Amino acid sequence: MENILYQVAKELQKTIEDKSINEPVGACYLYGHCLTEIFGRMGLQSRKVSGKLAILQKKGKCRYITYGKLPFKGQQVGVYHTWCEVIIDNEVFIIDPSLKSNLNFIQKTFKIKIDRMVEQDVLVTSTSKTYYYKYFEDTSLESASNTSLISLTTPEQVDLLIDITLEGVQKSLIKKSA
Repeated sequence: MENILYQVAKELQKTIEDKSINEPVGACYLYGHCLTEIFGRMGLQSRKVSGKLAILQKKGKCRYITYGKLPFKGQQVGVYHTWCEVIIDNEVFIIDPSLKSNLNFIQKTFKIKIDRMVEQDVLVTSTSKTYYYKYFEDTSLESASNTSLISLTTPEQVDLLIDITLEGVQKSLIKKSA
């Protein structure tokens, strides 16, 4: 099942990258919202989650890059982070398809080196806190994510991204079953 969650998130990532003029950065609000809608349309129980995130900079240094104020040594690079959660057989999966664009942005803008174990395009995990990354839900940050979604996109743009992604997922599933 994790592979399917990954493939759907990867398809959304490809769609957003294809439709963006520039490399998408700071768009976790868009990724989280769209992915939640996509999984919902696929019949899965999903929800958009906003909160704080810590990502390990370099192995051995125990310094983190944070979205939101967290009690870790390191540098805060954002106020909040948004991701998607899917519940399957009472197990919660965190799916974060915005990692690729966020990590590229952090490395280019802040010249911060990321631990190789964190350098993933998409994260799919049932563990919210590890040595490499830590996801903390904070419902008080949901309004910031929603404000970004409303002010930076239109409902029509969001629907188009969702529809294109679902078409890509269907084509991919048909190819695999053939």
